[in-house]
This record gives sequence, C-alpha cells and structure tokens, in this order.
Amino acid sequence: MIPPEATGIHYFTPDQNLSHFPSNNLGSFPPPFQFSRLITNLSNYNSTSDEADDQQLCIIDERKQRRMISNRESARRSRMRKQRHLDELWSQVHRLRTENHNLIDRINHISESHDKVVQENTRLKEEASDLRQMLTNLQLGSPYYAFTDLEEVPCNTAHLRAESSNQSIITTASTNLLH
Repeated sequence: MIPPEATGIHYFTPDQNLSHFPSNNLGSFPPPFQFSRLITNLSNYNSTSDEADDQQLCIIDERKQRRMISNRESARRSRMRKQRHLDELWSQVHRLRTENHNLIDRINHISESHDKVVQENTRLKEEASDLRQMLTNLQLGSPYYAFTDLEEVPCNTAHLRAESSNQSIITTASTNLLH
C-alpha cells in the first residue's frame, strides 16, 4: 500500500541525470532532499506495517496464551468440583451403608423378640387351655357341681353380715355358759 503523499509523484533513480530539467521549476518535481524523505517515509510505512503485523501477532499470541491459561484454570476448577462431588458421594455411601447395617441389626433383633413373644404367647395359650380343662374336670368331680348355677344369683351382703353377727353372739354366749 502506498501512502497518500506518494500518489501522482514520479520517481527518479539516482543514476538518472536531472540536469536537463530546469532548476527553477521546483513545483513539478520534488527536490532531492524531499525525495529522500519520501523514500524514508515509504520504508517507515513498510516497517510500520511489519511492526503492526508483528504487534497484531503478538496480541493474538497473548490472547491465545491467556485463553489457554484460562482454560487450564477452568479445567482445574472443574476437576476440583468433580473430586469434591465424588468425595461427598463416597461419604454418603459410607453413611448409608452404616445406617443400612444398623437397620438390619435392629430388624434381626426385633424379629428375634417377635419370635420369642409368639412362642411365649403360644405357651401361655396352651397353659390357659390346660388350666380350663383342669377346672372343668374339677367341677365335674365336685359334689358342689349341682350348685354351679347358683353362682349367678346375686348375694345380699347385709343378710350375710347379720347372719355372721348372730353366729358370733351365739358362740360368745355358749362360751360364757361353759365357764
């Protein structure tokens, strides 16, 4: 790319003879010191362009480096999160296994207690049945078996007290007479 001040200017090489051009017509040709300045500007423009390209490459490389560092840091944080989550899961597995073991122990203990209670209940039912059978056998062989229907008759306790007190008076009187 040519800078704007170089457009429309004719270039001369140093080996060309400029003597046949009039020296007072400075407006149409640049003087030698301006020509050298133009060449310097052109070389500066090229070197500036190269420097700009180098600078852009440097900026791009710097961005790539920052992105690479950022990606590495992000990956490191991701690995740390994953490890932390894995540690929490293993802790939860350990806690749940312990809880499961404790629950199994409790179930076994309760099951054993249940079996003992069922056995005791069966034994007590058999004992109650045996006792009822014994009671029935005793009642059948008892001379008072005929009076078992009287058990449902209500008893007057006042009459029994009076009768009991009359017997104690008679007993006391008879004891006094004998002495």
